[in-house]
Amino acid sequence: MAYAFRHTPRVWLTRRAVVWFYVRAMTGKRPLILLLEDDHASAEAMQLVLRDWGADVFHSADASGVMHAAGARAANADIIITDFHLPETNGVFAAEHLCKQAPRARVLVLSGSLNNDASRAAKGAGYAFMRKPAPPREIIAWLEQQRELVE
Repeated sequence: MAYAFRHTPRVWLTRRAVVWFYVRAMTGKRPLILLLEDDHASAEAMQLVLRDWGADVFHSADASGVMHAAGARAANADIIITDFHLPETNGVFAAEHLCKQAPRARVLVLSGSLNNDASRAAKGAGYAFMRKPAPPREIIAWLEQQRELVE
């Protein structure tokens, strides 16, 4: 019995990740993500992935709606994830509007369109771009990369 814990189990988290999760848990600071998506099913799936990752997520189909949903916290947004094709505008214009309120936010533009208009617009604005449906592991990898750049 004295040797039952002699061999420690393998841990899949790096020390950096463990420290990050511990600090977030102790300070209560979770990444704040503003999500602009007009398709309800896509929005629900994305929110599930983002919340499982540990983020606070505010969602709407347009920039003014997500600003209203997030309230005063919108200015502290860490990440903006937007669909390119939104009802009133495109996601790049919406993200530019949100970035005026949340200047330190990083932006990811998503599009299921087969033409390259969305990709060109996103990259022209200096934003990251992924095609829909983006696998959750790719979105999480991008989020992790953004977190490392900020820390």
